[in-house]
Amino acid sequence: MRHDIILDGYAFRLRPIGDADAKFVISLRSNPQLNRYLHPSSNRVEDQLDWFAEYYRRPGDYYFVLERKDNNASEGVVSVYNIDTEYRTGEWGRWIIKPGSIGAVESALLIYRVAFERLHLHVLYCRTMADNAKVVSFHDSCGIIQRTLLPLYFDIDGRRFDAVEHQIDTFTWAKICPRLEKLAQLTARRATLG
Repeated sequence: MRHDIILDGYAFRLRPIGDADAKFVISLRSNPQLNRYLHPSSNRVEDQLDWFAEYYRRPGDYYFVLERKDNNASEGVVSVYNIDTEYRTGEWGRWIIKPGSIGAVESALLIYRVAFERLHLHVLYCRTMADNAKVVSFHDSCGIIQRTLLPLYFDIDGRRFDAVEHQIDTFTWAKICPRLEKLAQLTARRATLG
């Protein structure tokens, strides 16, 4: 859906995605280092714009570009979607960070802040392909202890894959937020030195 949430962090910010970002999204999704765990998609700008048009009409779907604050360079994308307004739950995903970026920690911090502080959700979950050990390990390292295996959850090109669901509630967010803040500050110092 079209939204106006912009959230600044230490070295990065989240801003709403728009049509001008279509080529950037295609570059991320078609990168062989990144697309191993993604659903296949078209490399045509017109198809990406059609997907954006559908996204703009979906309520409860907040899609962002992660960009550097110092030069506005786009470094990734992330979303909060599948929001259940009755139970105040949502999913975060569509998380793709370009190779070489140091924005992973801060993008996670910012998307949690969007979910819990801007959208006032009570629970946020993320589903990752179980084979994607690097991302599963990242979520574990954030201190998220609510973890569930979802057998054969993903269907990619007719093949089924297990997923790991990490779930965080407002109580857990209050506990892990200071740690993520500290890590994001350290990363921001690296960004300004590099």
